[in-house]
Amino acid sequence: MAFPPSQYSLLDNWYSPETIQTEATTLPLKQSLKRLKTFLRFLGFIHDSPISLCISSLCFLFVGVGAPSVIIIFFYCCSADISACGKYHHKNFELETLFFQASAAAVSLSCFSRSFRKYGLRIFLFVDKYQGDVAEFQFDYIPKIDDFFRLLTVWVLPCLALKMAREIVRVIYVHNESLLQSMMVVFVLLVSWTYTATVYLSGSTMFSLVCNLQVVHFEHYKKLLERNLDVLVYIEEHTRLTYNLSKISHRFRIFLILEFLIVTASQIVTLLETTGNSDTINFLNAADFAVSLH
Repeated sequence: MAFPPSQYSLLDNWYSPETIQTEATTLPLKQSLKRLKTFLRFLGFIHDSPISLCISSLCFLFVGVGAPSVIIIFFYCCSADISACGKYHHKNFELETLFFQASAAAVSLSCFSRSFRKYGLRIFLFVDKYQGDVAEFQFDYIPKIDDFFRLLTVWVLPCLALKMAREIVRVIYVHNESLLQSMMVVFVLLVSWTYTATVYLSGSTMFSLVCNLQVVHFEHYKKLLERNLDVLVYIEEHTRLTYNLSKISHRFRIFLILEFLIVTASQIVTLLETTGNSDTINFLNAADFAVSLH
């Protein structure tokens, strides 16, 4: 079967040694992006089908909102001595903290899942093959992606340790149920808090990752300026950087504005609750404000 000349060129390019070499050199970056994509899919940011979208939404509602709400309403202050229990627990504190944390996580989840469905991960991060020479920049991209996981770990683990300490202290001083039931309550609360906090902070860390990946191109542009090249090369690179920055600003604008409003509202509510409450405010009944509102 004879192919037109254009198809000959496509086949030659597909099986050319240059193409095979490019695929081999970009393999570490592909593996790093695959690890990032797997992590984001596990949290519910990336969906392969409408069914996976429904499943991740239901998981968020159950793990992030439903389970902790049931525990706060029905398991906190469940003893007969409500007055004594009220000394240690203020349900308003717990529910308001849960509301703001779940709202911040929902904004992060909805904004980024929509962007990933629209652009895909590679285009969203500006590391696809149409945005520059991936083979040249990949060894600068990979440390930035690794920093995403490192930064997220540094943010989550200290707060998780504080949350765990708070729940353990609560069980010790307000022991109104059996030990097994108390352990189950603590486990559910820790899983729920870790999930919602990771989802919320993953959005902020993703914004940091996209900006840090652009730093790679700015450093490359700096090296170009040190060389004696044609002025069109400088103009083309400057135009591309400007375009990428405008796209980043556009894609993250709604996310940043909504998160700013949620955090501001949570701080105002915290101020009103702590200053307007006549009861004792201590580590047991108000520590979630300090833990969750980072």
